Amino acid sequence: AIISTSVMTVLSSLALFLSVISSFIGSSVAFQFLTLPARLHARHVGSVHMSTVADTDYLSSLAHAPAPAAPAAPVMSTPPAVVPDRLPADQTTSFTHASLPYFAVDKLTPKGPRKNADVGEPHDATRPLVSVGPVSAGSWWCAAGGWPSPALRATTEIFYVFSGHGCVTDLDGTPHHFGPGDTVILPKGWSGRWDIMEPIHKVWFVHDHPNVEDTSTPIRARITHYNAFAPQHLKPQGVRAEAVHGSPATASRVLYDLGPTEVGAW
Repeated sequence: AIISTSVMTVLSSLALFLSVISSFIGSSVAFQFLTLPARLHARHVGSVHMSTVADTDYLSSLAHAPAPAAPAAPVMSTPPAVVPDRLPADQTTSFTHASLPYFAVDKLTPKGPRKNADVGEPHDATRPLVSVGPVSAGSWWCAAGGWPSPALRATTEIFYVFSGHGCVTDLDGTPHHFGPGDTVILPKGWSGRWDIMEPIHKVWFVHDHPNVEDTSTPIRARITHYNAFAPQHLKPQGVRAEAVHGSPATASRVLYDLGPTEVGAW
């Protein structure tokens, strides 16, 4: 069956739109994120332990890169996609939608202090959105603090950061900083450490699949920063063949494709 989950949000004047579609085909799940990147300014501080944090400009490494150019008019470099008129009889499609207020922090259920915290006093809250087959989605908030995460992940998690700044550190000490607009992937089998520098609010998607697909040592967290979703970084896919009016063209980019899990922008 094909099972699709869509979460669309508009973030006030930033006009930031997030859409998530998860498609389950046999043992294959695809996640797609759509963002219209806003210019985000934030301060980022971080280290493995908060006792040694140093003030830095968040996204400073990205700031040294050329600023993204204004999107050019779409160029159809690929032919229109061929889409069947209908799904096979043994496949079904369903969607779940929630606006941003559904994920408001005051609507989340507190879980209390994290028992294994070794920095600060982090406490968190969560609210599920949907759970269908091997895919589930929801929202999570956590106060500043840090804790070890030594157990190997039993699932692959993909999350999109609404607000806050944090760092996940691989087992060998390699840190991965993230902030507003970023997408983080924690593959099944990942372990390491969490540190939250400024309270994190995110929407998460979990894929429960049978095997550890990442064979790297150690398994690393994957961070895609917000500006990677700019339209000029996406690959044109042509005009949609099933369009009933106009000539809607699409573009996409695959960010992660390993085993049964695929993450992309559209």
